[in-house]
Amino acid sequence: MRPYLLSGMSITGIFGRIRARIAAIERRQWVIGGLSVLMTFIVMFTFLIENRYGYLKPDPIIAYFKNWEDGRSRADALAEQEEEERLMQEQADAVAAQLDINAGEAAPVATEPGPASE
Repeated sequence: MRPYLLSGMSITGIFGRIRARIAAIERRQWVIGGLSVLMTFIVMFTFLIENRYGYLKPDPIIAYFKNWEDGRSRADALAEQEEEERLMQEQADAVAAQLDINAGEAAPVATEPGPASE
């Protein structure tokens, strides 16, 4: 007795129909199907590599700072801070002049209050 599957077809009949369908596929369909499988593999492989090794590390940021003398007084620090603020304001005014902006009408930038006076 033969094993029958869907609606009275034998296994050999099913495999024959599958072979006939595969033989009927055109070459361009094989190429497009192959390319789609290849692209899927590339995307999955890229995610696998990223998961295993991570992103490329960014270049380190080098931050320079001033090294002050031991005998620096509070008055010296405040004078230097005022000088830096004056230079920054001059630079802002120069940029505003280049862009034809009236820098005097702009709202002043809020600064954080410093430590209380002793």
